[in-house]
Amino acid sequence: MCARKTFYIFVKASDEQQFCAVRQDQPIPPMIDGVRWTYVSCIDTTRDRPFGFDLDRAHDAMRRGSVYFYRRELMFRRTNFLLEAA
Repeated sequence: MCARKTFYIFVKASDEQQFCAVRQDQPIPPMIDGVRWTYVSCIDTTRDRPFGFDLDRAHDAMRRGSVYFYRRELMFRRTNFLLEAA
């Protein structure tokens, strides 16, 4: 049960804003070879939620036997002279 809440997070070596997540109870796919994709951390989604990580989409990807890909980009817009995250 705990494994369904825990994900391994990997970053793409050529684009440090692109990440993928694999649930702990799923096999790590061969594309994650430690060269093109490297391990970053392990998160427990009951308390951790990295920016850009969508838990529903992550679980959908795991049901399809896939990997969940997401980007961590900060985009800012000007509103009343204050910058805020979009």
